[in-house]
Amino acid sequence: MNILFITHYTGMYGANQSMCTLMVELREQYGITPLVLLPTEGDICKFLKNNNIQYFISHYYWWVNAEHGLFQYLLNWRKQFINFRRVSKIIHLFDSYTVSLVYSNSITINIGYFISRKLNCPHIWHIRESLKAYHFKFSMGYFLSKFFLQKGAKKYILISDFLKNDYLPFLPQHRMIRIYNGIDFSGYEVNTIKPANVFHIAIEGILSEQKNQLDALHALKILIERYQVKQIQLHFIGGYKEPYYTEIKKYVRENQLGNYVQFHGHMAQVDQILSKMHLGLMCSENEAFGRVTVEYMRSTMPVIASNSGANPELIKDDYNGYLYTIYHPEELAEKIFTFIQSPEKCKQMGINAFHYGKSHFSSEQNTKAIYKVIQEIIH
Repeated sequence: MNILFITHYTGMYGANQSMCTLMVELREQYGITPLVLLPTEGDICKFLKNNNIQYFISHYYWWVNAEHGLFQYLLNWRKQFINFRRVSKIIHLFDSYTVSLVYSNSITINIGYFISRKLNCPHIWHIRESLKAYHFKFSMGYFLSKFFLQKGAKKYILISDFLKNDYLPFLPQHRMIRIYNGIDFSGYEVNTIKPANVFHIAIEGILSEQKNQLDALHALKILIERYQVKQIQLHFIGGYKEPYYTEIKKYVRENQLGNYVQFHGHMAQVDQILSKMHLGLMCSENEAFGRVTVEYMRSTMPVIASNSGANPELIKDDYNGYLYTIYHPEELAEKIFTFIQSPEKCKQMGINAFHYGKSHFSSEQNTKAIYKVIQEIIH
């Protein structure tokens, strides 16, 4: 069976990492041949070449945007017209393959719907993001977009109950299914060997307003000034967006936190640095799932997460971490201090987190659940 996977970008961040793991496991475990359609060249191409996955490049536009105004409105409609016109040209790229199913990896693109119609094959829409979190709106307006969404796929896979509820006004409920993201736990064991003299905290993800890393910085300042914690390091792991990055750097400079903060930038492999961390933070607003939360768990770390989005679905309070009220850094600092005061509690909850993550969010479970959906649609 050949399945055409379509992605909305070519970086190797969360959505594409999840898709790549899924494609490899579908091929290895169920004999499916993945094909990939990309809008441009990018970092994902190296992975696809290394794993002998056939890919095709042909530009297409998103059907969501954060821009407003009449000019942008007309421009967005023009982009959708170009997308529609390009479908015939795109499908000629894989003329030599019989595509059994089209699989769109994001809500931000609708080209998969038109390709599936042209190929007369089913379409799965895997929705991995909340439009509210990124202030996106549909380019074609609410009612027309809802019309396309209602008819757009045989099944809609959503990565959390939070996200499923978020899209209830748009999608037919009987065709929606929640399947949590999966992380590969194979080869990983519980690791309780952490640095002894300094308490290391990881906050992974692109530096952006939606990820809300300022909560972590405010909490760090409180820990240093109010709780008199000096042996502490906060590690930012990920790229950045402006002007939020400038705001972060300014806060660090003005509050003299330079000795307590490290910026690592985007890292293709985070395991090595995460293995040395004691605690992971997830401060996001409207987090659709939280792949990095499970990466923390895989590195035997408890997690402190905001009570926003899907975070409460992953964090069991006082078992594998804590929840705190978003935009309340005093509460966050208090939770962090609990772990600093009690290294044994931090260690035990890290062990709990590892086993909880492996039993609930493994890539094997994710792939098995998605394959079941594929079987139902095909047969």
